[in-house]
Amino acid sequence: MTSEGAYRDRGVRLRLFGLLTILAGIGAVLLGLSHFALPLLADSIPDFRITASQIATGVITFVAIGVVLVACGTGSIRERRWVRPAMLTVGWTWLFVGLATLGFVVTNLDDLTILAGSELADRPPEIETLIRWILLLPCAGFGIVMPLLILWAYNHRDVLATCRARHPDPDWSDRCPSTVLVLALALGFAGLLSLPMALRPLLPWFGDLRTGVAGSALTLLSGAGFVWIGWALFRLKPSAWWATGISTILVAASTVWTLLETPRAAWYRALDYPERQIELLLTSDEPSKWPGIVATLVLTFVTLVYLASIRKHFRKGVRSHVSTSSSRQPKPPK
Repeated sequence: MTSEGAYRDRGVRLRLFGLLTILAGIGAVLLGLSHFALPLLADSIPDFRITASQIATGVITFVAIGVVLVACGTGSIRERRWVRPAMLTVGWTWLFVGLATLGFVVTNLDDLTILAGSELADRPPEIETLIRWILLLPCAGFGIVMPLLILWAYNHRDVLATCRARHPDPDWSDRCPSTVLVLALALGFAGLLSLPMALRPLLPWFGDLRTGVAGSALTLLSGAGFVWIGWALFRLKPSAWWATGISTILVAASTVWTLLETPRAAWYRALDYPERQIELLLTSDEPSKWPGIVATLVLTFVTLVYLASIRKHFRKGVRSHVSTSSSRQPKPPK
């Protein structure tokens, strides 16, 4: 919680990054709506195919992300008390997805270069280099740099103190510690995203890939579990802390097992890549699976360490302490 000492007003930072977040949200909504135009590409790009479920998944996912960003940006401009944990959730989730995407692109860069240039005969080395940079730069810029800026902007305690000074009355975000709230919001949002993901499921499941009806059912069941865990974490239920740790270990075990047992061709077939492009991939060596395995294990370790650090908030008597400490207000800036 914020100390009772004087703080530096961060109103300008809150309004500036709030505006940038709103613009990012509008961009996400437009990106989602652009999926409706994808069928127009089918006539001009060989082997290009798009299904209604793919369009629906893209539209719902990006529009939902856009709505969340616009809401958070508006809250930042208005300097609401809840905006700091909400934006930290956005930043950490964005960074996690960005790191995972960048890791996937780097590990499978040769495959992705082949797929991106499959219609170009006798590609010169310069074209292959250009394709690689086109794949890497957006991942690094949008997936790494932007969330790091968000984390830098909202991580400082002065941001929280500024918001609490503008709105002295406690709100829903004061019902649990911010370190727990960030994890609860992230799990809850991940659970809600299972709804569009279930339209076109691809779920690693202990050595196999689940698609179709079975994949949709497992995706929805997992999403419902994440929503419950997020809600229970917010309520500081000890069972939620244990459920988070157990599910983290199970997800890691399932992912590692599937990476070890599943060849790359199975992944691309599950993603509905044309068979001709898959045959091109099979002419090159199978990429190493160890980067994905190591990344999964590192992320699991970091998550478990984070869980250990917030264990103290799930002991008896913590809720009354949170309610009391959240009512303390910082002194105005000098």
